[in-house]
Amino acid sequence: MPIKITLNKKAAGGADIEEVAAPQATVKLKARKSLDGNIIISDHQLMDLVVVPAKNKVLIVPRPGFGQETYYKQKDFYNALNRRGVFSGPLEGGTVHGVYEVKLGMSDEVSPVQVALLEIERYFKQEAVEEGFGSEFDEEIEDRFINPDDENSTEAGEIEPEEETRERQNTPPPVQHYGGYWYN
Repeated sequence: MPIKITLNKKAAGGADIEEVAAPQATVKLKARKSLDGNIIISDHQLMDLVVVPAKNKVLIVPRPGFGQETYYKQKDFYNALNRRGVFSGPLEGGTVHGVYEVKLGMSDEVSPVQVALLEIERYFKQEAVEEGFGSEFDEEIEDRFINPDDENSTEAGEIEPEEETRERQNTPPPVQHYGGYWYN
């Protein structure tokens, strides 16, 4: 069930407004709203984001089971949005291991939460494109080994196994060297 989040302060406060201006941008994220008003975004496979509008903070929460890779994605997320001017402070460790929090920049002209949501969506779209290139490359390499074209493959039996060719040549297998000792 989708949740509608209204961040227009005049409309949310219940003021008498006849017309509400059309939105300048629409954000599509996998998000849900917690009971205390926080926005939990779960679009990324390695981390969840919690936008805390009451404190103007974003919590970057790792998903369990991904190890060290999550830290680098968290740091990359922070650096990307910090360069775009969304965050105003340093990345700080949270109260739970692996959770980081950062303060949103303040502005009288625009809502910092709206800007954060817009830039988070932009980051996730860019990340999806980069991950797509990586997965396409992995699939291409896997396909080369599983279904090679005629130029890069041979029929079964066309090339004899190494053991059979060595028997005909009466040559011993190569000598192996391990840890300073020679093995035959």
